[in-house]
Amino acid sequence: MNFIKKAWLTFRQLKTWLQIVIVIVAISLFGAIGGSGSTSTDSSSTNASSSPSSEATPEETATATPAVSDAEFKSALSKMRISKDSVKNLKFYYDKSSPQYRNRNAFEIYAGQEAGSDPYLRFNIQYFGEDWLFIKSYFFNIDGETYEITPSYGEVETDNDSQVWEWYDVNPSSENIEMIQKIIKSKKTVMRLEGRQYYKDVTITQTQKTALKNVLTVYQGLGGTL
Repeated sequence: MNFIKKAWLTFRQLKTWLQIVIVIVAISLFGAIGGSGSTSTDSSSTNASSSPSSEATPEETATATPAVSDAEFKSALSKMRISKDSVKNLKFYYDKSSPQYRNRNAFEIYAGQEAGSDPYLRFNIQYFGEDWLFIKSYFFNIDGETYEITPSYGEVETDNDSQVWEWYDVNPSSENIEMIQKIIKSKKTVMRLEGRQYYKDVTITQTQKTALKNVLTVYQGLGGTL
């Protein structure tokens, strides 16, 4: 308080023009301080309002592209042989070029779907001949690249009459699907049916490659993902 009194008395003793100058300077200083605080607040407000929204607009949201077009799906579907199980509400989709029975050689995939459920794939290799192979492994040479499938115990089923047949019908793994996609695109694929003592080499035909592609297209058209 004493300091303020002394300052006031000193101020009053100054000449009028000097008092006016001091007042003007004081007003300018207080205005600058106040303006600086206001500017900081306004800048903060501006930054807050101009920051982009975390929610993407409909135009910015990427539209999911279907795996296959309606035209591709309908075309592939027209090439299917459809088997229905009315008791379990199941449908199976086979390429028309694929054999209907076990007593034929085959390398194929087919799709299945239960009503109200997602579709699934099956992978089937069939051997039919006069001699037993007792298949233990399947080898594939795809344009010089080798793959192997070793079935678990009991996965290769067998039967015989005057002829013998051995088949491997399973849910394909992601590795199997990748291999099948390479076979579809390959120039040449040779499959070896490796038995206990003997083996049989089979070249995958263009018809079989087309059939594989048709079934994959139908599977994706039904809502399946690879």
